[in-house]
Amino acid sequence: MTANRSLTRRALIATAASAPLAAPAIAQNALKGTKLTILAGNWYVPACNTMLDELAAEVGKDTGMEIRIERFADAELATKTASIIGTGRGADLAVADEFTTFLYASKLNDVTDVADEAGKNYGGWQQAGKDACVVGGRWKSLCIGQAPAAWVYRTDQFKAAGIDKFPDTFADLLKGAKALHAKGTPIGMTLGHAGGDGRSTNYPVLWAFGGKEFDKDGKVTLNSPETLQAIEWYKEIYQYFVPGTTAWLDPDNNQAFLSGKCSATVNVNTIYLSTRTAAATDAAKKEMLGNMDHGLWPRGPAGRFANYNINVWLPFASSANPAGQKHFLRAWYSRAFLPKWTKTGQSYFIPTFAGFDKEDVWPEDPKLKIFRELNKINRLPGYSGPPTPAAAEAVAKFVMVDMFAKACTGQLTPKAAMDWASKEYDQIAKKRRA
Repeated sequence: MTANRSLTRRALIATAASAPLAAPAIAQNALKGTKLTILAGNWYVPACNTMLDELAAEVGKDTGMEIRIERFADAELATKTASIIGTGRGADLAVADEFTTFLYASKLNDVTDVADEAGKNYGGWQQAGKDACVVGGRWKSLCIGQAPAAWVYRTDQFKAAGIDKFPDTFADLLKGAKALHAKGTPIGMTLGHAGGDGRSTNYPVLWAFGGKEFDKDGKVTLNSPETLQAIEWYKEIYQYFVPGTTAWLDPDNNQAFLSGKCSATVNVNTIYLSTRTAAATDAAKKEMLGNMDHGLWPRGPAGRFANYNINVWLPFASSANPAGQKHFLRAWYSRAFLPKWTKTGQSYFIPTFAGFDKEDVWPEDPKLKIFRELNKINRLPGYSGPPTPAAAEAVAKFVMVDMFAKACTGQLTPKAAMDWASKEYDQIAKKRRA
């Protein structure tokens, strides 16, 4: 997909003047002399970054605002955001993960009006979008989208191990992992402190076996027979993993798969997209592409679940330009921009709108169609409890990842690993209640 997705000024002005997303309209150059600084990372689909740059340029031309985008690596972005929260200086908007909203809600502007307009324009917000952004009944951030993580796997290596399709249950996945390991083509799931993959490959296992961090009232419920069952399953399958998964950061599973060391892993669509791009000039990548596909998360005794990164827009309350914040956000959610940005990403990030199921935003490549289904099974960390600062802190401290890793590596028994993690959660919850 080409990165040439420039929006015309005429299209943006028309969108900004039409109901419901741009009311009240801002006249040409009405924000002249103001500044808007936006903090962003680097999305792994480069064309999505390009479109953000182009949108900022066009909005700047229309309004007269001076818009600047500053990009930081993942950890640097979080550090910079925390600095702005602490000092009240440095930026007006930032891209962040979903739980940042709950950590900093009192320092964020209320953007409920923009959220309501966007929801009406796209058939209403899905629950995941609301959970990520609403604090105390008010929208303190706006959901950019969720990044569905599928199982990407080598069909040729699976067939060589006697597996005709991706396993539908956790029992079958364990059986398949044994067969693949015996063939010298092991699978791998991230057990390291990877900001994205460390979550997307661990929470779904807990939930599938019926384990839960919190109940609906926010009480810690991690210590349970269901959690123990999930840990024991993980410990058993770990012995059939490619070596080194406890040190994997976000790029490492991509590299293991693309180098042929790993026959299956959990990832967003970027392993496939990079291979598809390279296949045009690389014969080896072309062959690999023909032997790649995606599978749903398996179902466990409690069902089929997934956890994905959610990105949100944080509108800092310290901003001297709240009108500019909202105008930029309305342009982002406009029909002139958001559907095109979404389709460009080929399901990399999917906005959490119910009506998007009927929008022309989905990839036409048949090997990416499964992401449309994955979009429906996402849960936020803390499920089935409500999103809370305690759940956010547990994510930041990688408690869930470490619970599984400690048991898998033999550092602790499964029961001891569960007890350790439960105490960590209790301490976090107690501190957050204080």
